[in-house]
Amino acid sequence: MKLIAETAWHHQGEFEFLRQLVSAIISQTSADIIKLHITLYLKEYISKDHPLFNDYKKWMFSRDQWGTLFHLIQNSDKELMLLLNDTQAVEFGMSFDPSLVEIHSVCLNDINLLEALKQNLNRSTRIALGVGGTSLYEIEKTINILQSPNIVMMFGFQNYPTKYEDINFGKMRRIMRLFPEFQFGYSDHTAWNEPHNVLITLLGASIGVDYIEKHVTTAYGEERIDWSAAVSVEMFNEIKNKMDLLVKCNGDSSLSLNKAEREYSIFGPMKKAALLTRDVKSGEALKKEMIAFKRTSQVSDMSQVEVLQSIGKTISQNINKGKVLKYAHLEEDKEVKLK
Repeated sequence: MKLIAETAWHHQGEFEFLRQLVSAIISQTSADIIKLHITLYLKEYISKDHPLFNDYKKWMFSRDQWGTLFHLIQNSDKELMLLLNDTQAVEFGMSFDPSLVEIHSVCLNDINLLEALKQNLNRSTRIALGVGGTSLYEIEKTINILQSPNIVMMFGFQNYPTKYEDINFGKMRRIMRLFPEFQFGYSDHTAWNEPHNVLITLLGASIGVDYIEKHVTTAYGEERIDWSAAVSVEMFNEIKNKMDLLVKCNGDSSLSLNKAEREYSIFGPMKKAALLTRDVKSGEALKKEMIAFKRTSQVSDMSQVEVLQSIGKTISQNINKGKVLKYAHLEEDKEVKLK
């Protein structure tokens, strides 16, 4: 499970602020991925009548400035993730070969943006789709257009901040079952001062996602764009440490018993083993009444199921009453007719 450090428009057009934030994420956090929102042609992304248009216009960065940040991240141990808001941003951003690209939920069915992305994709690019606040119909339409096996569905939405009763982990789990071929992520926007912020994020991590995303800031509690959901560097690292613990608890999902389970499951001292209820002789057929399952200090290499499956097999040696039954006591692949 990877942790994404989200920066969004938190910079408010202050390039040095964002450069220092990115540098802090690189040097001071355990983030796996750093995410930047790229807008190059504002009029394609937002109309002049939108209340944020004039602010966004003042907050735009040049290609050279974005390139400086891209290189800063790519020269570190962090992966680069780009959220692309217009077709120029797609063409420019994809030329840097980011590990992940994202189409925000507000742009999810923008056909021009999707077609531009599709034309600029390489086979290894993972595509994060913001699916918070979108219908299954909208999600399926985008999937059908992109025709990519490398999709990551990112749950979560920002309503400044998101109230925990609106998160709906149950819905996320249902959607995950509908699309088992894809990866998933949870983008948490719980309030920066919510007492259960870390817990809620970890609950999102526990539903089986591959990515967790958090807004992070070096100006904790300062009223900037997205400040209401931005955690401090210290909180971000706490989340990462607890995510790593959660990953260890989840294990590898193998249905086979691990070493600790095998040690716990020893037949005899732990699980009941088959004890002989009487002396038996070589050549007899194993009968159910010859055995009783009990915990004992003796160790058997046969499970209770394996013992029952061996009823009717030939006993290969004399065994005293009270001894555990083992595979060595049975003739291989030989059964005798029960009397």
